[in-house]
Order: sequence, then C-alpha cells, then structure tokens
Amino acid sequence: MIEMHHKSSKYEGDFTDTVETFRRADWIDVTMGSKLFGLSRKEYNGIKVQHPTLGFHQFLVIQTIKNFFKSPLNPLPMFKK
Repeated sequence: MIEMHHKSSKYEGDFTDTVETFRRADWIDVTMGSKLFGLSRKEYNGIKVQHPTLGFHQFLVIQTIKNFFKSPLNPLPMFKK
C-alpha cells in the first residue's frame, strides 16, 4: 500500500481495495480537492475542517522546486505510472 499510493493510475494487484482507497485519498489531498473520485464537495470540505493540512501543500511546493533544480528531468520522483 505504501509503495503504490503515489501511483498516478489505478492500482491492480494484491489488496486492490485497500491500496486504491489510500491512493485516491492521497490524490484528493495533494490536489486539494481538484480530483474527488466521487466524494462530494461538502464531504471534502468537512474533512478539511476536521483534518487541516497545516502547511503540507506549502511543503510539497518547496520540495518540488528544490528537486527541480537537482533533477530537472524528474522533478516529481515520487509519482509512479
């Protein structure tokens, strides 16, 4: 599950339901709700109130910029196809 949660496409394999749930939740979080996988905007907003990101997205932007200068051809090495 941990190894495949950054996959950009649907996961198929052992424990598909568990991995897909975690993968989708991660994508919902990192896209700040741009991608909701059927979750309603109201549900998403409720989750945001209960679980604030506390600078997580700012951290992601900073790390992406740093990694771009280290490896411009692979600025997002955490993503898998």
